[in-house]
Amino acid sequence: MKPKPDDWIDPLGPHRQLIIITTSTDLVPETLLNAADVIVNVSPPTARHIAAGRRLAGLPTLPADLLQELSRADQGVIGSLVGRRSLSKQNLPSSGARRYRGAPITALSDLPGFATVRPWVSALAQDLDDWKAGTLDWKDVDRGALLVGPPGTGKTFFASALAAELGVPLVATSVAAWQASADGYLGDMLKAMRASFAEARAKKCAVFFVDELDGIGRRRSGGRNAYYESNVVNCFLELTDGLVDVEGVILIGATNRVEDIDPAVLRSGRFEEHFYIGLPNDDEREAILSHHLSHAVDALQVRKATDSLRSATPADLQRLVRKAKRAARTHRRAVTIDDIKSSLPVRTKLPEAVILRTAVHECGHVLVALASGLVGDIVVELEDSISEQGFEAQEGGRVQYRMIEEILPTEATLLARIRISLAGMAAEEVVQGSRSIGGAGAMGSDLDAATRIATQMILSYGMGKNMRFYADRHKIDATFTVPPELNGEINAILAREYRSAKELLTKDKARLMRLAAELVVDRRMEFKRDVSASP
Repeated sequence: MKPKPDDWIDPLGPHRQLIIITTSTDLVPETLLNAADVIVNVSPPTARHIAAGRRLAGLPTLPADLLQELSRADQGVIGSLVGRRSLSKQNLPSSGARRYRGAPITALSDLPGFATVRPWVSALAQDLDDWKAGTLDWKDVDRGALLVGPPGTGKTFFASALAAELGVPLVATSVAAWQASADGYLGDMLKAMRASFAEARAKKCAVFFVDELDGIGRRRSGGRNAYYESNVVNCFLELTDGLVDVEGVILIGATNRVEDIDPAVLRSGRFEEHFYIGLPNDDEREAILSHHLSHAVDALQVRKATDSLRSATPADLQRLVRKAKRAARTHRRAVTIDDIKSSLPVRTKLPEAVILRTAVHECGHVLVALASGLVGDIVVELEDSISEQGFEAQEGGRVQYRMIEEILPTEATLLARIRISLAGMAAEEVVQGSRSIGGAGAMGSDLDAATRIATQMILSYGMGKNMRFYADRHKIDATFTVPPELNGEINAILAREYRSAKELLTKDKARLMRLAAELVVDRRMEFKRDVSASP
């Protein structure tokens, strides 16, 4: 029997453990959502997940291309087909997977975003036309690019839009699909890899897209997986070398972690151009939302409603529009700005004391940055609420600036960056008497940034007691293990720069408190490089 709304479990009831599984949080009462310790959004299964599930169930292995195609289907199709003992591509059309693959793809020129890569695409389109006309040799075409950026920023979608823009077919695969092939052994993966390259070569002209390129790994001198990784990397290098002489194939790779890719994979002749695909800015965010709304809502209204979603990826924005359209369909009407607003993450008003502390924190960054003389213009912003759930980062304020010596930073520049990163916490201690957790506790936080720079100074740049190279700067992240004997030097840098920031702010405490009070009122302030006394 279908439960009534009041049949839901009481969140305060005597349950030892309560786990709710739902296709949408819209179906769960708000009281249960608020009571949940954690809300986990489960991503759709990849080809590798499907292969692993079939192996655990004792089912026969499936070809890599079939696994990849099945993983692109909707959840219902995957659920109905994944348990079949025998499965072929002929089973997919009726399930909807073929309809998904055959859906019209919008050309890149008709899409918002991707500003960093558009000039390269325009030049490539012209070169491709000239090559087809016989006026340009293929060896003169810039035909390889790597897309780098966080998940959800549209790297995979870009490949489809690029193929549509160029008017050529897309051959799409991923390292995970190769790894999931057959029984997942080395020979199975290499066979699947060769099959994908053979498919790309068979096309007269195509975009060949390889996702999750960091899964290729790096050739290392030792370790349990050294033999496996060396063979995989060497095979990939061999196949990409062979692709150079195949006219008409454009090689595109995507990764979240470029530092995990073997340097030989990234050299010229393979992925010659590297593009960072980051989060959309204010203008791009509005354009992306308007595109998914088919421009049915006034752009200015969309901009005002979503200016606070600075941490939203294009995938997040698309999900927001789907939710708004569903709300409109429920009321049997066209989507409106009210549907967009109601689909935004719920925000909680911050107490005045928290807003003031955040303002002090951000103005601490500003004053130490100005005192360094090494930054350009500065913009500081303050929020009066935070998101309770959804994709938005939990930040009450932010400071944006650019170091003047970005191309070739000096030791003084690096120390200034550490000092500026720690200045927010120092400001809290100067004004409020103690620090909050606001500048620490997560990757990307102030403390994480300062620690990483200090570690790079000692281990990568030779700026410690010993002028010695220990590790590539790109390898130094949250998972990197620092040699115990060097921890003291890193700690000393952090402590010294924190003291320096605190001393500066103590001397300028009156100005710090004045700027913080002004920021609470104005919410946004700008500082020009040549202004040192007041905003």
